[in-house]
Amino acid sequence: MSLKLQPIEREAWQDYLKETTQGSLFHRWEWQDIIETGFGFRVNRLGLFDDQGVLKGLLPLIERKMSLLKLAGSPLSGAATPHSGPLGDVSLNEVLEALEKYAAEQHVDYLELSLPEVLEKDVLEENGYTVEELITLDLPISADEASLWSGLEVRCRNAVRKAEKSGVEIVEPQTLEEWLEPYYELSCGVYRRQEMEPPFSKEYFTALWQNLYSSGDLVVLLARYQGKTIAGGIFPRDRNVGYYLDGVSDREYNKVVPNNLVQWEYLKRAQAIGIQLYDMVGANIPSIAKFKKSFGSTERNYLYAYRNRTLAARVGRTVYAKHGDKLKKLLKRI
Repeated sequence: MSLKLQPIEREAWQDYLKETTQGSLFHRWEWQDIIETGFGFRVNRLGLFDDQGVLKGLLPLIERKMSLLKLAGSPLSGAATPHSGPLGDVSLNEVLEALEKYAAEQHVDYLELSLPEVLEKDVLEENGYTVEELITLDLPISADEASLWSGLEVRCRNAVRKAEKSGVEIVEPQTLEEWLEPYYELSCGVYRRQEMEPPFSKEYFTALWQNLYSSGDLVVLLARYQGKTIAGGIFPRDRNVGYYLDGVSDREYNKVVPNNLVQWEYLKRAQAIGIQLYDMVGANIPSIAKFKKSFGSTERNYLYAYRNRTLAARVGRTVYAKHGDKLKKLLKRI
């Protein structure tokens, strides 16, 4: 069977998602809206059609220009989307063939894919992709709070107790105005301490709230200490899976360990709203992985793959890998 990628409308996209158990938060139409609003990238909502014109699957494909290069990915780096890729009653090989034809027609120089499972790595390599295995951390949510608590490592339980005894309070904002400014200020502080530009704008945080909060698919938490907001976390969901999308804190208050309490309070909320699996999203930085593992999570591998379709893309990726930070700073001055 040969497949063709074609844009489809929201109703057809939503109807297909309703009929399948595949996919995740990052396949939802609303998530593509968040990417477009928050990062200014274009997202092509593509349907996978067979020779008879029957819709067999979906592929959200993010697109952006970088200098003279046209990049596309499902997802694409820089879009705060840990994984995506195709879904449907189709083989990966068929999808990659269709994607290659589409990329040629659209003059795409570079392709990326991040797939939630470590399956068919050989198929990706046979289609010209360089493939890496990355790590995330999963935490099954126990049916009762006592089991959740016992799943925490001793050092983690001690940190939660210390935060509580120190007077750290966890609040769940009910309006965007209550959350946005203090969270954004903390986010900027985290990255500027590392001499990095904050990757998330107010528009991104606003888009998250506007697209997910009213449906009950977003929990945001703030930690307050002596009247000041010192930490926070963002936790979207899809069906029975919750995600740790982002976390921030003021390091001047590390002594009262607010981040542990933020996570613990989310775990209790996740249990209450029926979350069965908590994907803590990412474990490739050792210090962050150690923190996440202290809550009882276990490693799961997933695939990251990229393909340079043109010589310009191959050269561009090599240069960017060596001098990416300098190039970002230079481009901001231009």
